[in-house]
Amino acid sequence: MEAGDDHDGPGLDSAYSLETPADSRRLYDRWASTYDSDFIDANGYVYHEHVAAAFLDAGGSAGGAVLDVGCGTGIVGVALADMGETVIDGVDISPEMLSIARTKRSVHDAVAYRDLIEADVTDRLPFGDDIYAGVISVGTFTHGHLGPEPIAELVRVTMPSGVLAIGINAEHRVSHGFDAFFAELVSAKSITVPHVIDVAIYEAMDGPHGGDRASVALFQKRA
Repeated sequence: MEAGDDHDGPGLDSAYSLETPADSRRLYDRWASTYDSDFIDANGYVYHEHVAAAFLDAGGSAGGAVLDVGCGTGIVGVALADMGETVIDGVDISPEMLSIARTKRSVHDAVAYRDLIEADVTDRLPFGDDIYAGVISVGTFTHGHLGPEPIAELVRVTMPSGVLAIGINAEHRVSHGFDAFFAELVSAKSITVPHVIDVAIYEAMDGPHGGDRASVALFQKRA
């Protein structure tokens, strides 16, 4: 999950200063009821649309189940469902965010998510190995959130040949060594070499973060 201006409540500065999973849970629980209106809509947030499109363009899911990691209020699930995906599960650390995601429906008037699970991705996820045909994550790997280590767990729950689309704040990708971590997974023959694209996070946001960019790493789990 990404975030916005801090003047009147939770916002981007708060999100970028998170230090622990408990911090994340408290912030996003507090923010859940207004997150879509005072951040997503107000700032022209388009990151989720870019990553969802890139995931599908890379052959993501192919009709199988997709896991949305750090699903927040469900904007990624809606984007995927609007584009034709029908089996989407979501995980997030915030129960209040998940309660909002449960209300989301696609343009086809179908519930966006099959299942929503409260989970901390810094721990082992509550799924077996090789469960999901694809995994997508938007706004979770950013300042104040996670380093690259949980990506190994996302690979674990992905089926062989499944596509992963991992959005990473561009500055955070450099400062936290994501490329080196990917290289280790490639060397271990766990994943294919990631194809990395650059996308805008916002189309309308003013201020110091208005020009923020994200990297989207697209790769497959190796059989």
